[in-house]
Amino acid sequence: MTRVRRRKPISFDTTLRNPGRIPQFISVLSEFEGQVIDDKVALELEGEIIRQKIFEPTKATLGTYMKEYNKKFPFVAADQSKEAAAKVEEIYDQWENGAPGSVPLEKIIYLLENTITAHKDRGWKGGWESRIHTQFNFLNELGFVRVVKGEKIVISKNGKLMIHEYSNGYPIEDSYDESFEQSAFLNAFSKYQVNNPYRSNTIEVNFFPLVLNVINYLDEKYQRPGISKQDLPFIITWGNDDYQTLAEYIYQFRNKFSYSTSDELVYEYAMNLLDDSTPNDTIAPATKAFIEQKKRDYKFDKIISETPDEVIRKLRLTMLISLRGAGRFIDINKNELAKIKHVLATYSSNIEFDDDVQKYLEYMGEIDNSLMFVSDAPESQEAKDAKEVTIEKWAKEYDWTFLKEEMVNSVEKRPSSHLILKYVKETARLEFLSAIVIKKALPKLKVVANYKADDQGIPFNTASGGKKNQIGADIDVFEENIHAILEPTISKQRSFQVEHELPSIRNHVLGIANKDVEEGNNFKEWFSLFIASNITRDVGDQVALIKQTNGVEIYPWDIKDFVEYSEGVSTIRDYKKIRDYVKPQSMPVF
Repeated sequence: MTRVRRRKPISFDTTLRNPGRIPQFISVLSEFEGQVIDDKVALELEGEIIRQKIFEPTKATLGTYMKEYNKKFPFVAADQSKEAAAKVEEIYDQWENGAPGSVPLEKIIYLLENTITAHKDRGWKGGWESRIHTQFNFLNELGFVRVVKGEKIVISKNGKLMIHEYSNGYPIEDSYDESFEQSAFLNAFSKYQVNNPYRSNTIEVNFFPLVLNVINYLDEKYQRPGISKQDLPFIITWGNDDYQTLAEYIYQFRNKFSYSTSDELVYEYAMNLLDDSTPNDTIAPATKAFIEQKKRDYKFDKIISETPDEVIRKLRLTMLISLRGAGRFIDINKNELAKIKHVLATYSSNIEFDDDVQKYLEYMGEIDNSLMFVSDAPESQEAKDAKEVTIEKWAKEYDWTFLKEEMVNSVEKRPSSHLILKYVKETARLEFLSAIVIKKALPKLKVVANYKADDQGIPFNTASGGKKNQIGADIDVFEENIHAILEPTISKQRSFQVEHELPSIRNHVLGIANKDVEEGNNFKEWFSLFIASNITRDVGDQVALIKQTNGVEIYPWDIKDFVEYSEGVSTIRDYKKIRDYVKPQSMPVF
């Protein structure tokens, strides 16, 4: 493809802001691998993504019949009958209320042929088909896939590594091994170049190595650990891999203005780095004429806030970046120094691909075994201590209202505005907050969280689940001769809680009890707290059955109730209650 290239700031696609959706999309795509994307296949692919509820359009789009449309593109509904509107609404309701994959693909295709989304991308038909380009273009850039209209669908080796644990858009097992997708993310971002065949940009930047090199240089030369989030606009507007000049620029800027300067001032100086007519090693603001000319193209919010936020989210996926200073700074994760050194030694040099998409795919798609994470890798004592210290620190600093609101936000999949929590995905965030609540409630309790975290104890991902020699509990808590576990879930689906979560928790309790007995540990009491939202009576019935059958005690707690009740407990045993909302159902007594 031939592109007109021009100088632009670095930016990342925000369509798939939730990284957990990336393997989901590729997993669905794998069913179409090798097929040429024509209009029919494009609609079937988008239909399957919607059918599996990887992407969930609103009723205003997917559930509203559109007979004709002639604004951004021409559209005529396939069904012109009087019954079409009612049929669209009926099928939409079936899909909305059904489980993923329960509605036949033919019915979803019917919806796509008779509704629109006002979206049009170059080279793709307007409407639902253009969604394919939106959903997969950044995955093209990362070298996971090759999804281009009129060409065969290709999934690279690294793309297949990403979906190792997935089928039909979802993990194959409840306790799945996230190390495969973590390794795939690290492989992709370590190699990622802004000057790739899918970008119309003139700058030649290996983005992740540039960030790591800048941080490393400032630490080694000036003992400045990490860079401020407010320094990221300078990296975003930088035009090459000369990290030494960039690091010196950031150092001199901070010496001149410190860390209390305004975003407006940072914007003026970052804009000057985009002006090719001025030297990039001189600390100076852009001219008023240049800012006036380019401010619509290089928007203030984009450079100062939106892109830095997205940069941190993306780089956290690599598990090589730590959050410091209450979330205001990013630094290298010292738990992964070997991988960081390998990235810097191997991927700091820029490669020219021109418009050769095949060459780019082959390069990006190869797997570097030195960047692989291992699920059962032993956790260092320093890493365990960092998590414990952070949990205790947060338990002291944050009040009950904040913790309850953030736990609810996690379950409702609402973004957090907190400077650290906003960069932690919902599942890991809920585990983190649950550990903090129990520690706040019982300060003398020993809390061992099993999520993966950076060297500051801030979570990257959830606990791995039961793999190899690991029991798989989310959070272990110890009080005298009691070994209990906390098992939070963001899932609100009755079927998932009853059929997947509770059997898994039962196995975790049995696992820790048997292991404690075998190892001669001084524990004589084992149970679990199941922390969730939208808990139904069916959960209470299943808990009663598990206790009767296996002798395993599980106590379900609604999230709000859990936090509110925690304010008055004096021992972990106080949580051993069956709340009214989960009391087992029984036949009436006459």
